[in-house]
Amino acid sequence: MWYWTEWAVVARRVVAFAAVTAALMGVPTPAAAQQAEPQFGELIRFLKRDYFSLGVLLQTVADVQPERTLPGENGFSVANFRLLLRGELDGRYGYFLQTNFAGSPSLLDASMYYRPSTDLRLTVGQFKAPFSYEFLTSASAIDFVNRSQAVTTLVPGRQLGLAAAVTPSAGSFGITAGVFNGNGTAPNGNDGDGVMVVGRFFGTMDVGGESDHVVVGLNAAYSDDDNASFGGGYVTGFTGHRTLLGADFRATVGRFLLSGEVDYAVLDPELGTTQHPWGGHATAGYLVRDDTQLLARFDFFDPELGLERRDWMVLGLNVWPTSVTEFQVNYIVDTRDTAFDHHQLLVNFQFGF
Repeated sequence: MWYWTEWAVVARRVVAFAAVTAALMGVPTPAAAQQAEPQFGELIRFLKRDYFSLGVLLQTVADVQPERTLPGENGFSVANFRLLLRGELDGRYGYFLQTNFAGSPSLLDASMYYRPSTDLRLTVGQFKAPFSYEFLTSASAIDFVNRSQAVTTLVPGRQLGLAAAVTPSAGSFGITAGVFNGNGTAPNGNDGDGVMVVGRFFGTMDVGGESDHVVVGLNAAYSDDDNASFGGGYVTGFTGHRTLLGADFRATVGRFLLSGEVDYAVLDPELGTTQHPWGGHATAGYLVRDDTQLLARFDFFDPELGLERRDWMVLGLNVWPTSVTEFQVNYIVDTRDTAFDHHQLLVNFQFGF
């Protein structure tokens, strides 16, 4: 059928382009990867200071599905073009600003903070609510091209509010809690008189070498919503009580990675039936060499609201040619609909520092 031809042609072009690009960028051997990058070092000395640090993230994503069952179209898109400014000045007052010229809203983060001690940090403004290890990981450092379905749909996301983070110097555990408007990055002002309360507790345990550790986190949030929308269009115009619970872990031992997360929500509207969407992921990875990683993930989400559960198997390849470049290849199969023409291929071309 026509889609077999389209899949073969487009997939070959995408994979060939990725291979040629990687070759031109000079994907290093493990020995070469350890060599100094003098231009990058000079850039860091010029742009990265305690009081003023400038960062850039550019991500171009190729998306191919022979017969589209997912939102979007086959082709290329600029997923992110971000500029980030951060720094800390006298009196332990700091700032964090991040914009995305390739998306909406264009203003992602706009916050200031104060550190009365090395163990306590107070933050106010627009920033990520403290919920979910994967969500709190920067877009430039997540394991796959996209975050898991449950994290994308249920996690509170960026919010306007105030938070306090307590992280003892020993670093074995931490607690962050905050009060927010609860209506995401909507223009200044709450959607009602209610607020969202979010909290996260995490513990870290060293299990061997310098980079071998296990992180376990527990997350919770509650809000009184008035005509709220969240989850990228998953829920719109919600009025009622929203309760979110989550747990996550991540273990890195040697070249092995194991991680997982479960997120659960209770959506109790003023009118209508209470819904209990939930989902999560289980992920395994292996660093084949210093610049190449293989990954596999089972990603599931039960949205309720009369929608079908989605179970995905995601295979991933991450390659880091240099300190500022990364190539990610994801192959996604819906285990409830394994038809070949519904498989999806994502390739992320990334430049960032």
